[in-house]
Amino acid sequence: MTVSELLRAIRQPYIDLLAKAAAQPAVIVEPAYRQADGALATEGPLALPCRADTIPAEGDAVGQPSMVDSTSQLEFEPFAFDLETAAVSIRPFVWDWAAIEADGLDESAAVDAFKTWFFAWFDVDDENTPAEDGLHGIVHYLSEPVRTEQGWRVNADLGSAPETAVEDLLFRLVDAGATRISVG
Repeated sequence: MTVSELLRAIRQPYIDLLAKAAAQPAVIVEPAYRQADGALATEGPLALPCRADTIPAEGDAVGQPSMVDSTSQLEFEPFAFDLETAAVSIRPFVWDWAAIEADGLDESAAVDAFKTWFFAWFDVDDENTPAEDGLHGIVHYLSEPVRTEQGWRVNADLGSAPETAVEDLLFRLVDAGATRISVG
C-alpha cells in the first residue's frame, strides 16, 4: 500500500459522513467563521481562522454550526518510511483530528511550515468550487504549535482536504528541516 492509498483509506470514512451532512437541504457547507463585517474570525498568536462542517440555513438550528465527528478509525500497523532526510511514521488516526509532530525544527521554522501549509489548504477567499460530493477540498482547523521534547506538535481537522494535503505538509516539514515526522 502506498502512502497516498493509506491516507485515502483513513480519509474516506470521515468524508462519507461529511458529504452526507453536506447533502442535507438548506445547509451552508464548510463555512469559515467570520466577523460581522465579513472578515475572517481568527484566534491565537498565529491568528488562524477556522471552519465549521455545516451550518443550517433554515429551521430551528439556523446559524448554529454543526460538526461531523468521525465514528470509526482505520486500524493498521504503524507505517514508516524515509522522506528525503526525515523518518516519517503514520499511526491510526481520524481525519478530523490528526496529531502531527515534527522534530528537529526551531520554533520559527515550525510555525512558518505549519502556518503556510494551513493557509495553502484553507481557501481564505472561499474560491474552491465544490466537488460532486458537495465538499470543497479544504482544511478546517489547525491548533497552535506546542513544544514537545524534540520538536513541535499540532492538531488538525483536515476537513475535506484530499490526501495530497497531508503529503504536501510532509514535504513542507522536510523542506523546513524536520528530521522526524509523526502523523497519528
